[in-house]
Formats: sequence, structure tokens, C-alpha cells
Amino acid sequence: MPVIKKSSQPQIIHAIVGTAGHVDHGKTSLVRLLTGCETDRLPEEQARGMSIDLGFAPCILSDDGSENGPNRRIVGIVDVPGHRDFIRNMVAGAASIDVLLLVIAADDGIMPQTLEHMTIVRLLRKPQVLVALTKIDMVSPERLEQVRQEITAFLARTGFTDSPIINVSNKTGEGIGEIRETIDAFVDSVRDNPSRDREGATCTIPEPHGRSLTVASQKLRLEDRAFRMNIERVFSVKGYGTVVTGIPLSGAAHIGDKVELLPARRELIVRTVQTYKMQSDVALARTCCAINVRDIDADKVARGMTLAAPGIYQPTTELIVLLENVSEAGEGGGIHFKRRFDARLHSGTGSVGASIKLIDADELAPGCQAPAHVVLDDPLVLAAGDRFILRSLSPAATLGGGAVLSARPQRLRRHTDHAPRLAAATEALQRNDFFAAELLAGPNVILSAAQASHLAQYTGDLAKKTIETAIANGVLADLSDGYAIPPRIDELRAILIKSLERYHRSEPYAFGMPPGLVCTIAGISPRGFDRFAALLAQTGPPPFITTRHGRLALASFKPNISERLLTLRGKILTLVEQSGLNAPARGNLMRDLVISEPDMKILEKILRSDNSIILLDGNFMLRSAFDAARQKLLELFQKTPNVDLGAFRDAVGCSRKMTVAMLDAFDAEGLTRRLGTGRVLVRPPAP
Repeated sequence: MPVIKKSSQPQIIHAIVGTAGHVDHGKTSLVRLLTGCETDRLPEEQARGMSIDLGFAPCILSDDGSENGPNRRIVGIVDVPGHRDFIRNMVAGAASIDVLLLVIAADDGIMPQTLEHMTIVRLLRKPQVLVALTKIDMVSPERLEQVRQEITAFLARTGFTDSPIINVSNKTGEGIGEIRETIDAFVDSVRDNPSRDREGATCTIPEPHGRSLTVASQKLRLEDRAFRMNIERVFSVKGYGTVVTGIPLSGAAHIGDKVELLPARRELIVRTVQTYKMQSDVALARTCCAINVRDIDADKVARGMTLAAPGIYQPTTELIVLLENVSEAGEGGGIHFKRRFDARLHSGTGSVGASIKLIDADELAPGCQAPAHVVLDDPLVLAAGDRFILRSLSPAATLGGGAVLSARPQRLRRHTDHAPRLAAATEALQRNDFFAAELLAGPNVILSAAQASHLAQYTGDLAKKTIETAIANGVLADLSDGYAIPPRIDELRAILIKSLERYHRSEPYAFGMPPGLVCTIAGISPRGFDRFAALLAQTGPPPFITTRHGRLALASFKPNISERLLTLRGKILTLVEQSGLNAPARGNLMRDLVISEPDMKILEKILRSDNSIILLDGNFMLRSAFDAARQKLLELFQKTPNVDLGAFRDAVGCSRKMTVAMLDAFDAEGLTRRLGTGRVLVRPPAP
């Protein structure tokens, strides 16, 4: 492939300029004048004189003004097809546009695809907009002024009031210089805009019970997220192999890096990189790139697939989205979305059938927004913050679009008020805090450390910083081996309250639910129990949850134990603790403490239920002492594969009777097995 040597390369501006407009309004001709490149590369396009697929071309801008810098700057232009039959290709290009070059012919004025293209661009991006009013040499001055007024009103309606309108003739070249200068200024504006380039600003997350949580998210550049590029084209080059092209959404892929092809889940190696046909060491966000990858044939790759940093992004077939109905801007007037309907979903370079269900709403009127649950016919690689378009199946027209709140499958519980968390997720999304949006809209209140890192969409130290900031701001709570989402903790409280009510009825003598059972219900590591219990105690309305003797309980619950039995429990624990591994016999405790048989049965149940003691051959041993003996046995197994009774007895220092009883208990656990006169280890101990 011919390339420009690095020594003569201009400065690459990390921004994308894209065309839009009705068919035959001069988009491709204008791009040809700006770049010197023919973007209609397909024979069919050249034969018909009409763009069918996306075209990419580098546009040379003016001097950057730096004393030692290059003489030229270069920015990528994406030329999109204008015909309605190729809207999918148009959407694939519009997804990356930072500066929109809206092309309107003076003889036609604003046409159907002008309207639809602007609707699509507005749903996908919020770019800087300039209008190229072409074919000015084909109309009278009066007609030209009339069209300019129509365009001014149109821009005001679509929210781009200050966008310049530049008269252009593709025949004489009039206005081309002004177009180039305006693009030059706009790409600097885009590059320097902190609201576009950085996640952050203050976000108020409403909680139930009338409270709110104000969160100031970190300031990180969106393009610093983990590498991801939607594939636009794929082809094979002799001597190189498979080449994929596209515009990376975020991150960087260096030569030699491992990347993941999704949804195929194939790990590949970056072999070479070109940016605007120039040699490069790295593919960067917001530039047109060609990446030569190893270890795969071109026929195994297709448009709509994604190249990404390994292990961060996942293909999905379910989404929670913020959906906007813009159907009144399409043909046939406005359409009220039903509670359930089917459509075609376009995002990036992908397009799949989709089934949409509104959440907590029976219909969605034109001009309105609402959260929705989307099920895709085929997997796409999407993440929180990604934008999409919905088009009707037949006749094809743009119905609406929106943004992804969560890209993880979830089952929405009936009769559950999802509005508070989805409203909070929407606010986070609008402030570009995609991590918070995913946390608030996603399926889980508890996350593993690996899940949190992946959902942050950053790698390494940036992922760590994102999580630390979320913890500092109260969006996440550290549970040692995982995380909880405090603004959503009431979702778990409701489940635990019902579980505690059932447990208290079945175990009236127990102080509460044991930590192991709580952790199983909540889906947390046992090491996170204390922090989780403290978090539950800090939040929520009655009934309150508390901890008693290391167990979780409803604050209103009182064990069915008299004061006398509570006193006897304490005395038993004292004697058992003092005895260590030489556990006192049940009968001796009854005699020494004057406990009747009925009372002893109740006390046994209490002590067993709160996991204080273990009963070994009629003897009461403290659970912690028994666990310490197990650890000493494991230490012996590190020295020898077969541990005999005498060695274990010497290690723990107790009577032969209790040594035998403990070894039998370890056999019953499945930890050890008798072999000859000793024991062998059957399985590693549970953590």
C-alpha cells in the first residue's frame, strides 16, 4: 500500500468532519474540491453518479501557527450517501461526526433527506454545524435569499441557531476557501471544548425517601476510555493480510497490541497501522484508521463487528435505553410508540432487528422521552453512553433514537418502581458520566471487582481512578472483594427484609441470620459482610436492619429467649472458651451450671443457630477453636501427605478423645479421609 513517510506527515487533528444532505445536492463534489480525493470508490457509484457507501478523505487545513510545527494540519472527512435507500450507511458515518457539513442545494432547498439526516445527526451527536449552500450559480438572487431564510429558520428549529451558511459553487470554487477556514476553526473548537472531551460535572442522584445524593464525577477524556473501533470496511492486501478500517470511538491501539474481535471473541494482534494512508505507530480515537491484524482471514470479519481492547467490552442482546420519539419529523407525521413494538436499530456500523418495550409507560408521544428495554435479534457491542437510531421496518423511516443507559441483560421485576434509578441514570448520562449511568440502570446492586473495572470502560490506573472517585462520591461502596451501589441499596433491603421475616419465624431463638446466608442472598463475599451490614443499617425507612452478635436481624425482632437463658448462654460460652480444645461435656455443663434438660435443649439450639459452638461427641467446643485446629492440621499436611493421630494431637495439645472427635468431624466435612492409621487431605479447604 502506498504511504506517506513519517518525516513528511502533517499534524493530524483528532476530529471528524462529516457531510449530510439530500441526494444530488453536491456533497461528494464538495468533498472532492476540499480534499482532492474521489470518495465514490465503487464502480456502481461512479456509473450512477451517486454515493452508495461511506467515503473517507483527508482534508488539508491551514498552518497551525506553531513555531516549530508542521506546515499543514489534516482532518478526516466522511462523505455519507444522501439517498434514502442507503440510510444504514449514512448512520454508520454520522456516528463519529464532530463537525457537520450540511449540504443544501439552492435550487431544491430543504428536502426530505435534509430533514432526516439532521434528525439522525442530532440523535447521534451534538456537532458543530455549518451549511454549504451549493448550486448558487443555478438560481436567481431572489431564490438564493429565499432559501437562506428557509435554512435559517430550519437551523433554529433544530437547535443550531448560530450555524453559518456559506454560499458555494462546486463549478467555480466560490466559497471553498471559506468552508475550509470555518472547518479549521470548528475543529479547534471541538478539540478544546471541555464539555465534549471530558466526563464530569456535578450530578444529583435522587434517592427514595425524599433525599438526594450530589456527585461530582472525575474529569477524564472520553477518548481515553479503552480502545474500541466499529469496523466499516474489511479487505485483504497481498503481503499484509486482513485490513479493517473505521474511526476509533475511544482509546488507542499500538502496533503489537492485542485486540479482541467482537462478537466473534477472537484475539488478534495489531500488525501495522495507517492514518489517512500515512504510516503510524498507533490508531487513535477520532481519526480515520486502517489496521492490519494478524491471525484471521478477511472473510471472517464484516462491517458491524468491533475491534476492542480485550476483556472490556461485551456483545449484548439486551439494553436499557433512554428512548426519544422523533417520528413527527419523518414521513407521515408523528407516531405514538406503543408499549411494545419492533424496529430496526442502528448503532455505529451495526444494524439489527430490535424488540422495544417501554418501561412503566403505555405509550410514548412524538417529542417525548422515556426509558425502554430493548432486545436485539443479533448481538452488538454496545456500552453505556452509546447512541442509536430506530427506524421502522416498512416503510423505512426514522422513528427515534437515544442512548444506552445499561448494556447488560436484566429482568425487570413487575410492580417495582424503576423510575428513581432510571431518572438518576439519565441525569448521569446527560453529564457524560457513563459509569454512573451503567451502575444506576444496570441489573446488579452488587458488583465484583472485575465487573466494576470493565464497566468503567477504562483500563489500568484510569479504571482504578474511576472506581475510587465513585467510592468517594458515594456511587459505590467498597465491600472488600466487591462493591455495592448505595443509591440502590433499598432494592436489596427489600429482599433481605422478607428473608429476615421468614428466618425469624423459623428460628425464634436465633439472634439473627448468619453471615453466610446473608452473603448468599445478597451475592457478596463473606469478607464484605460487616461493611454490607453497616451500609444496610445506615439507609432506608422502617423496618430497620441491625446486627446482633455478628448476625443480621430486623431491629424490631427480639429472640424468644428469657433473661435467665441468656445469662446461662453467656456462662456456657465462658466455660467453653476457657476449656479451649479440651471441650467440656454436655452433662458436666448441666451439672455445674444447674441446667435442666428442657432448658439445655433450648440452649443447644441457640448456641448452634448463632454458630458459637460446635458439638463434638457430646462435648461443647468453641467454633473459633475448632477452626484454629483445622488450620494446624492443614499446616501439617504441608509437611507430609499423611498425618497420624499422634502428630495432630501433639500439634493441638488436647486429649485423645477430642483429637479423635475433631478428626472424625474433618472426615465428615469431606476435608480429610482415613488412610491406614492416619489422614490424607481430600480437598482444599473452602475460603
